[in-house]
Amino acid sequence: MIRSRDVVFNEKVMYKDRNTQVSEPEKPEYFGANDVLENKVLEPVNQNDEEQGVPLQVIDHIPHKDVPATQAQSAVRRSTRTPIPNRKFLQYMLLTDAGELECYDEAYQGEDASKWELAMKDEMKSLISNQTWELAKLPEGKKALHNKWVFRIKEKHDGSKRYKARLVVKGFQQIEGIDYSEIFSPVVKLTTIRLVLSIVAEKGLYLEQLDVKTAFLHGDLEKEIYMQQPEGFAEDGKEELVCRLTKSLYGLKQAPRQWYKKFDGFMQGNEYFRCNADHCCYFKKVK
Repeated sequence: MIRSRDVVFNEKVMYKDRNTQVSEPEKPEYFGANDVLENKVLEPVNQNDEEQGVPLQVIDHIPHKDVPATQAQSAVRRSTRTPIPNRKFLQYMLLTDAGELECYDEAYQGEDASKWELAMKDEMKSLISNQTWELAKLPEGKKALHNKWVFRIKEKHDGSKRYKARLVVKGFQQIEGIDYSEIFSPVVKLTTIRLVLSIVAEKGLYLEQLDVKTAFLHGDLEKEIYMQQPEGFAEDGKEELVCRLTKSLYGLKQAPRQWYKKFDGFMQGNEYFRCNADHCCYFKKVK
């Protein structure tokens, strides 16, 4: 610490700036345009010469090689070679699945034709037992909707495959106001599922889960809808008839709503109350 009466404060430099080490910019390898002025530079002068008033000396010529003022940046080089696909994993393509079937003909022409036939017969058996439709003549002014078979292969937990076929109506052919009116159906909220699981964990309850097979087939239709007979399962001698749907079928726009109305009526008929916050949650008070 130095004590002095005559003190001059340097207000241009802060205390933190003095402690911070500022890295000096790197000097360019070549002289720039601003470094050379008319091919003349100043000779370095020491401090003693400056105090004695020695005039600056100018050197007219500089003994150095001619160097461009600015160094051109090299352009990015792009490869002109044609890329070759990697053949390393080409043999693994043979182990992948052939993909899902697109139509009825592919199911009967493939290697698993017998398995797909059993799956379609099982689906037709379920539709007939549920009285999904009844054969009738197509009234004038009505249009029969088309349908298609959807094929899926599901793997079980043991690795075995389950062949599943489902008959789906092409609902995009429906006309609003004629074939359907309302299609909204509530969906359960994830917060409701978390709430139920937390109550089960806290109370030590037993939780069960079930899957309703062909759930949409349980909904009753409120509109008069006609559909063509399923491909490959048209009744002999009645090929000109169409199916008058009595139950909601997969693919119909109102199918989810009709299933919910059926389920809601069943739950309330068994003295269950619907939650106001989530219409997919039901509870029952037990005395």
